[in-house]
Amino acid sequence: MPVLVLTRCRVDDFDTWRPKFDAFASTQPALLSYRVWQGADDPNLLLLMEMWESREAADALLSHPQLEELMAADGVDLSSVTMDVVDEVT
Repeated sequence: MPVLVLTRCRVDDFDTWRPKFDAFASTQPALLSYRVWQGADDPNLLLLMEMWESREAADALLSHPQLEELMAADGVDLSSVTMDVVDEVT
């Protein structure tokens, strides 16, 4: 069953971060879709919605030992990151 990962974070520079995120997303076969929102008053404040094919696929990414290192290298302020995994209620 698909799950949604909601991530809120701040990046150093959206225009630098976005192509890196899109490149990452294109390499994830279990990532079904994603959307990115920017803060209305701060373009470096982001909300991401990622739909993963399963909880296991989402957990594999979230528990990746280099995730924080990769995020920091892309300009993500790690102290600003919150992530929630949610299931759709029907």
